[in-house]
Amino acid sequence: MTEVVLVGTLHSKQRDKETTNFSNYIKETITKYDIDALAEEIDIHDSVVFDISNELNIEYKIIEPNEHERIALGIDSLNQIEFAILMLFDDVESVEAKSECEKRKQQTYREREQEWLKRVKAMRGQRILVICGAAHINTFNQLLKKSNFNVIIECSLWE
Repeated sequence: MTEVVLVGTLHSKQRDKETTNFSNYIKETITKYDIDALAEEIDIHDSVVFDISNELNIEYKIIEPNEHERIALGIDSLNQIEFAILMLFDDVESVEAKSECEKRKQQTYREREQEWLKRVKAMRGQRILVICGAAHINTFNQLLKKSNFNVIIECSLWE
């Protein structure tokens, strides 16, 4: 059974190459769990985790669909959702508008997580470290478990 180790963080940490704390933590986690593949929710190839994958020659995959892929998959961007709410309610500040906006954002997050799952399933690794936004840890954990992955939450929010 494939094992997935989850690390939740802030996207700014994934991009921060100026400090080594996050990089060191990821390398320690790779060693701790004998990780043989890395996946991350990010929209660029220039990340701390990407560099580690090259340095250690470990399989790497961006699991976040880019703008063109989201369009093809029918997944709205947050800007599209906010614009639709503005058109529907003629404001974005009312209780109803905020509630509908949050409902649509959560739906978009779940659709993106479904795509992440497909991409993780396509990886060759048997022990995959997945780095994603902390807000996704619990829901993605549940989705992975429903798909028969053995899941370890190493850290819900690495700061």
